Amino acid sequence: MNKVRPYLAFYFALLIIIAAIVGIYTRFYSSNLWKKNEALFFYKGEPLYSEYDSFYFARLAQDIKEGIFKIGKIDNFRFFPDNCSKAKLKGRNFYTTYNISGNLISAIWAYLSKIFNINLAKLTWYLAPIFAVTFIIPIFLYFKDMGYPYAGILAAIVGAISPMYFLRTGLMRLDTDLLNITLPVLTGYFFFKFFETESFKKKFLWSVLGSLSLFLYYLWYAHANLCFVLFCVFLFRYVLDRRFRFVKEDAIFILIVLLPQIWYIWQGPSTLFFQIRELVFNIKHTTSVETLFKDFPNIFISISELQHLKPSGVLYYTFPQRILTVLGFIGMILFFIKEFKRLIFILPYFLIGLLAFVSGARFVMYLGIFAGAGLGFLIYFVFDIVLTKVGLFDDENKKELVKHVIGTSLFVITIVLGIGVKNLYSTPKIYSPLVKDMVFIRENTPKNSAIWTWWDYGYAFQLYARRATFHDGGSQWSPKTYFIARSFATDSPKEAWYVTSFVSNYGLFGIAKQLLSGVTAKQLVSEVEKGKFAKPIKTPVYWVFTKDLLFKFPWIYYFGSYNFDTKKGKKIVILQASQCSAVTNSLLKCVISEGGINVALIDFDLSKGVFFIEKALPGAHIAEYLGAFNNIGIISKFYLRKNKIFKQIDFGKKGIVIDYIFVKNRPNILVFPYEVGMSMFNQMYLLRNYDKRYFTLVLDDFPTSVIYKVNENIKGR
Repeated sequence: MNKVRPYLAFYFALLIIIAAIVGIYTRFYSSNLWKKNEALFFYKGEPLYSEYDSFYFARLAQDIKEGIFKIGKIDNFRFFPDNCSKAKLKGRNFYTTYNISGNLISAIWAYLSKIFNINLAKLTWYLAPIFAVTFIIPIFLYFKDMGYPYAGILAAIVGAISPMYFLRTGLMRLDTDLLNITLPVLTGYFFFKFFETESFKKKFLWSVLGSLSLFLYYLWYAHANLCFVLFCVFLFRYVLDRRFRFVKEDAIFILIVLLPQIWYIWQGPSTLFFQIRELVFNIKHTTSVETLFKDFPNIFISISELQHLKPSGVLYYTFPQRILTVLGFIGMILFFIKEFKRLIFILPYFLIGLLAFVSGARFVMYLGIFAGAGLGFLIYFVFDIVLTKVGLFDDENKKELVKHVIGTSLFVITIVLGIGVKNLYSTPKIYSPLVKDMVFIRENTPKNSAIWTWWDYGYAFQLYARRATFHDGGSQWSPKTYFIARSFATDSPKEAWYVTSFVSNYGLFGIAKQLLSGVTAKQLVSEVEKGKFAKPIKTPVYWVFTKDLLFKFPWIYYFGSYNFDTKKGKKIVILQASQCSAVTNSLLKCVISEGGINVALIDFDLSKGVFFIEKALPGAHIAEYLGAFNNIGIISKFYLRKNKIFKQIDFGKKGIVIDYIFVKNRPNILVFPYEVGMSMFNQMYLLRNYDKRYFTLVLDDFPTSVIYKVNENIKGR
């Protein structure tokens, strides 16, 4: 076996290269799907981003390239109209400024784009999958230098193809997750090496590298609490070793690690405390300003990323074969027990990963490396501890050979069992037709215009339309989101204009000021809807409806119909009629579906303005939802929209609203309760039926988008 040892380094390097190749291959696998759908997935040859925050980081990179990004300067693309210096109250700024902390990824992309003359999207296409597997090197070196190379090899391969990490680092995802495992593991490795050596020069080198890595981690992710934990772990290991008997050299090394972090790390204790309270004990910390807005609805209940996984889901998203995940966790716990002092530098990230069992699903991304390392450690645990104690495998060469065979076999098995992760396709969050319409906005609206739409595409509008938005994926918590929902849900165009005028002129700063004066949220909304705050809208504001809002409208309507007394909104569903057959010229028999599931069979009599529910799925509550009595209900309005043709039948009574809409010459029939059918969303987006006193149609590219300019003043007052 001694003759083989010189070749082991090459063998381990080969396995690590294979792990990296598998990680990159699985991420590029979906490129075939992208190229087959090039008309949708690419815009003018540029691939589109597959995650909402990617638009944000790409936009900042573009700002850097254009010279707009200046540290400390207000970011004018966000929080309109609070993107100005006067938007501050009681020490709290409502605007955001450009900051390198947390945005290092944008700076790297911007300068690489400049140096190599490649656009940001194509740079992401090629570089993001490579960045995603960079953690493989430090994790392998860490465990290999501890004497457990197969723990490092299996940590590398399982981590690379762990489903949650794969989903969060897939093709065209430009996000901090690309290095959110690499940088803390690299920092931990440097700290580990520091304590493994006695030489002053080497200790100096490892402390400098650890400090630099920690510094870069903060610039990359901007989480002072995580950097604080890593520094505390470094100090804790020092205490374990020195028993508080420090010498002058120790002070030098501690200061080397601390001083570059001193400008931000002071925030760590408080943010760590509040985050533990929220993530572990579900006690949310709110600032004084957020407390001021507490009577407005909580938008976060609609965000899928914040939903919890069941324990089986946590195990699956760590690695598809749950039994291997469980074995890996058991092995990792044993590993921590045996090598606590040497593994302490990465222990915090194992604990963060375990938060997935009680908190957000995103934390699962940290568990893959530990499940893999645990499997690798079990090899050494069995052969070096268990079997050795009972007297088996006294032949060291034979034992080492068996360990290599089992380690390699597990490496191959994990690839075979986990390679299917490649089928978790990464696809764009928006398609090229919508990007085309965003570019239309950029080319056909004044530069100081603001986009009034739902928050999901806020970052995308900032990137492609290069226009400010009222809210986005980082500001949807504010009452502005409620007011936008209210404007889409109301059945009064005048009220919608009043709401738009109020938010456009007063912003979050104005809302806070009113609430601090003693006005309640309910009173403020009532006064806004009555036009008390109505003023001309000087800055051009554009309402933008996009195709995705049809699926999001139940949540939008829930928030827009929010009752400040009951603290609840109205829950609605989108009912679609299909398989319609004409019994007579005015009698339609249709199957009604909700979310693709057939729930009822209804006859619509368009001559009498009534409908009859022949049968309904138990528990669907269709009759109650549509206001039917004894399965008979009233039709209030019937709308027909086909290209530029618009017709309506008004039956004069309050009942359901039926939309008969053609999309590319294919009929679509939607059924709504009266209030939903009369909402601005249905009238202005689905039907393009709008009041010209308040709005001007700018672009009708239904269903991709419909864009209106909000009139500066109410016409004809």
